[in-house]
Amino acid sequence: MFVGPKSPTMQSVQLSAFLMLGVFIIIATSSSDLQKSTEKENNCPTCGAAGANGLPDQDARDGSKGEKRDLGLQGPQGLEGLPGKEGQAGLKGDKRSAGTKGQKRSSDGLQQLNDQLTAFQENFNTFKNGLQQSVQRMNEQLTTLQDNFIKYLKALIFSVGKEVGSKLFVTDGLEYNYEKARRVCSRAGGLVAAPRTADENHALQEMVLKYNKQAFLGITDIQIEGTFQYSTGEEITYSNWNVNEPNNVNGNEECVALRSDGKWYDIICTNKMLLICEF
Repeated sequence: MFVGPKSPTMQSVQLSAFLMLGVFIIIATSSSDLQKSTEKENNCPTCGAAGANGLPDQDARDGSKGEKRDLGLQGPQGLEGLPGKEGQAGLKGDKRSAGTKGQKRSSDGLQQLNDQLTAFQENFNTFKNGLQQSVQRMNEQLTTLQDNFIKYLKALIFSVGKEVGSKLFVTDGLEYNYEKARRVCSRAGGLVAAPRTADENHALQEMVLKYNKQAFLGITDIQIEGTFQYSTGEEITYSNWNVNEPNNVNGNEECVALRSDGKWYDIICTNKMLLICEF
């Protein structure tokens, strides 16, 4: 197993241990030899007393220097030394001043929030009530406007028009050819009048009698010869033709006119007739 290098202190401790061990061995060996020598002397009656050590020989010389040997194996790691003395305490730190005191949170904050919510609710209710009152006033004004418009419309109908069911027939009293009459009614948002029932036909007859003028009807066979259609493209579902009508004299009578007796007949579209629009 590989053992890392030891610190100088650790090596000194190991060396001291080896020296003490060597001294102990030498002392033990010397004591044993001395004891044996003493016993030998006591058991040997003919042996004299031991002589004193002689002087060193002047001719003695130092022996030859021995061969250098490799270092022996490193001994086992010694025990951990005792802990050192406790160091002195450091200097006492400076005392810091206390921080600013935080805001106190309590029921006062909740109460303030509730007060704000209550105020907002009151403002909202005030706004809502005001808006509702404004809408109510507008509805009242609209109702008044509608009533006035109906009165005006009734007066207009009484003077220049007729109302039949959901239809309103109106005239300006002027005469136009069919194409011009169609454009005038279209710009006003209507169509050239075309009766689909006997009641509607009778209302148009009264207007013809009032103005003493025959009127164009919104019925032609321009698209398909001999098949009369409304200006919307549908085939007619009601008719009130005069006897022997339509007869298409000269092959160019493609429009329809209403007489004062309420009868129909075909006529050239370039003729001028009373304009009656339906809405």
